[in-house]
Amino acid sequence: MMRRIAVLCMFLASATLVFVSCSRKEVRIERETSSPVVAPAPTVRPTSVVIVRQPPPPPREEVQAVPSPPGHIWVPGYWAWEGNTWTWVAGHWEQPPERMATWVPGQWVQRGDEWMWRAGHWQP
Repeated sequence: MMRRIAVLCMFLASATLVFVSCSRKEVRIERETSSPVVAPAPTVRPTSVVIVRQPPPPPREEVQAVPSPPGHIWVPGYWAWEGNTWTWVAGHWEQPPERMATWVPGQWVQRGDEWMWRAGHWQP
């Protein structure tokens, strides 16, 4: 019985730590050729049009290692074009702006020999 209580206490402590760390709203950005960089998550998603002449790399497989904070939804990572290189923006847990909102992931759409970014967004 004491062991179960100890395990439960450890679980609650780690869940609290995960929730606190997720609430800082950070996104890990990894460049293909360099070490990971941590940048603050944007509070407003960019609406500018991004057009690139080379296709994005294949999406990365991401493991959702930490449990979801209550009421949060997993927003998958994506490839972003920065300057003249592809940069991976890692997935993260995010709280929807409305209770029943769903996440529509961003995507790169090919138009002729160009690729255009359609940003992800919340849909009520």
